[in-house]
Amino acid sequence: MKLNRVLVVYKQVGKAAAARRGTDRVGMGAHLRTLDALYDILKALGVHFTAIPLSQLKTVDDVPLVITVGGDGTVLATSHFVRRQPILGVKSFGQQSVGFFCAATRESLGIYMRGLVHGLRRPRRLNRLEVVMNGQRLRELILNDALFAHASPAAISDYRFAVGRRTEIQRSSGVWVSTAAGSTAALAAGGGHPLPLDSARVAYLVREPYAPERPYRVIRGVVGPRTRIAIESLIPQGTLSIDGAGIQYPAPEGTRIVIRQARQPLWIYWR
Repeated sequence: MKLNRVLVVYKQVGKAAAARRGTDRVGMGAHLRTLDALYDILKALGVHFTAIPLSQLKTVDDVPLVITVGGDGTVLATSHFVRRQPILGVKSFGQQSVGFFCAATRESLGIYMRGLVHGLRRPRRLNRLEVVMNGQRLRELILNDALFAHASPAAISDYRFAVGRRTEIQRSSGVWVSTAAGSTAALAAGGGHPLPLDSARVAYLVREPYAPERPYRVIRGVVGPRTRIAIESLIPQGTLSIDGAGIQYPAPEGTRIVIRQARQPLWIYWR
């Protein structure tokens, strides 16, 4: 890869937003210093760049590399606009951010970028999922997980759930369907099966199943990439959330959701 230009996507945190999210001045200062350090390194290496706040990101041109500055949320949100371009995640908020998808920090950024420019690093493949809702494929590809649930967190969800040839009507607080990358996060915390990062398999988990008469057969498991996973909403206020709460689609009664392996993985630079 000839690294002559990059797109920088950064998390923009104003004072009001910082107060709501609990981001202190130290965290904001570290974030801004990381951005400045990145710009200086790119200039020193002769790499042209365009920088844009995440809130203004609409499309990603055909650039050799996309660099995100923030945390995992910035990587996840940016990944929904990326099809073939590799991503380098830079963690800029210190311990305030987990940074699972972030390979570099301000301290390691210079060494990492020089390795990229000289072709000493290769991106890693992370499999993604796609969603077909009522016959229409959604634009966003899933890097972590999708959650079908009631719009109200306190309400129970009714739906028809199918994994391969196994189908049953269920009641629960929702259903997670996850990639290997997402299987170590919320799904694992809820009792699901974590997968190796490079696995092409798909994990699913029914949250808090309500089965007073007999146990459900399809509660949690891991299936191959070609196995069909489908959900039919049986509630008026169903929702489908993709990679967290930032992207939600209404899924009223009768909505049919099919989740399957996407043809386009995400290429990401790892530690």
